[in-house]
Amino acid sequence: MEGIEKRVEEFTVDGKNFVYIDFSDFKVIEDCVALIEIIKPVISKYPENSIYTITNIGGVRFDTGIKEAFSEYMQSNAPYVKYGAVIGLDGVKKMFMRIILKMSGRSNIELAFSKKTAIDVLLKHDD
Repeated sequence: MEGIEKRVEEFTVDGKNFVYIDFSDFKVIEDCVALIEIIKPVISKYPENSIYTITNIGGVRFDTGIKEAFSEYMQSNAPYVKYGAVIGLDGVKKMFMRIILKMSGRSNIELAFSKKTAIDVLLKHDD
């Protein structure tokens, strides 16, 4: 997918480093995997337990392969992520996200409605 690297944005708010990852509207696993491969080195360049992530999954067509790819991605970035937020969830996606969180063993993920809301929620985590 051309221009996929534009779906990753690094920024700082109140001294906290954020990575925004935009999976929105992906319909096939190949697009998800391609973006995951771009994200891994971006996140792993930060010290462990230091980065805040916001992942947009609005419009993603979840199937078993995509669910497994997200679970593996979340496990691989777990050492680096202090807190994360997921946006773009509807009822079915919330169910999938709960399954993915359980499979990945992650408990430091918030669910939010928008990028701005996610930033606000994540800034409240000072520990």
